[in-house]
Amino acid sequence: MKKIFDDRSWSFLIAAPDFSGPIFEESVILLLKDGEDGSLGVIINRPTGKTLGESDADFEQTPLSETEIYDGGPVSKENLSLAVYADDGFEEGALAFGITPKRAIEIISRNPSARACAFAGYAGWGPEQLSKEIEEGTWILSNVDINLMFELAPNKLWEELLIRECPAYRSLPKPQRDAAEN
Repeated sequence: MKKIFDDRSWSFLIAAPDFSGPIFEESVILLLKDGEDGSLGVIINRPTGKTLGESDADFEQTPLSETEIYDGGPVSKENLSLAVYADDGFEEGALAFGITPKRAIEIISRNPSARACAFAGYAGWGPEQLSKEIEEGTWILSNVDINLMFELAPNKLWEELLIRECPAYRSLPKPQRDAAEN
């Protein structure tokens, strides 16, 4: 019997509350590609505190200068991926991911309310690895709501999505880092 692959591309992966480890703990990943040969995505709730203009002089005098850089994952951290979200006012917005700086500037020029972000690195899984981790309960799947990437503070995104997908987690104690911020 041939197995039919369940493509989960363009989903959010939410780290389960008991997931521990410095890389993926309390992370939310935008799963960009999920196929029989493996999966890849970017962590969307780990800002580095740097902008493109601060990290690369080529961006200083461009509309991308203040674009925030996120730690996208442990693989190929030296590579940056650009994403721009534009809402045309008539339809739900669209996310252009992995685009060139020239294309990002074109989108922003046509739509001044467009929002951009950059990701250093990515997260990757080999064939069937992500499926096993989901079955083990390491990750919780959620439908993508791109607006949340830009509307919620990165340190609130994990908790918001976790409670949205699994309301029972509402009764868990808040992480210590949230207590320290208040």
